[in-house]
Amino acid sequence: MNKIKLFLVLGAIGFFVVVVGTFLLTAGRTVGQSLFGRDFAEGQLRDYVSSVLRQEVNGLKCQAVDSDGNGYVACDYTTSGQPNVPRSIECAAWGMDGFLNRGCKTRLPNFGNQ
Repeated sequence: MNKIKLFLVLGAIGFFVVVVGTFLLTAGRTVGQSLFGRDFAEGQLRDYVSSVLRQEVNGLKCQAVDSDGNGYVACDYTTSGQPNVPRSIECAAWGMDGFLNRGCKTRLPNFGNQ
C-alpha cells in the first residue's frame, strides 16, 4: 500500500513539474521576446545586410515577438544605397529558436541578386 502511495505522489509531482515547466518556458519566451526581441532581431539584420548585401542599413524596424512561432520576426529596412526603397525580411527571434536559426532570410527568391 505504501508503494502505491509513493508512486502516486511521485506521479503527481512529475505531472506538476511538467505543467509548471511548460508554462514557465512559454511565458519566459514571450516575456524575453518582449524585452529583448527587437534589439536582437535588429542586430541580426544589421549583420545580414553588411555581410550578405555588402551595404549599410539606413533605417530599420523589427517586430519584437515571433507571432507565428517559426523562430523569425518580420523586419523592414532601407539601405544607404537605396534610402527610398523599403525592403522586408525575416530575422531570427530572441529565444532558443533564434539562437539556433541565427541571421535572416528573405521573403522573395533571389533577393540578394538584385
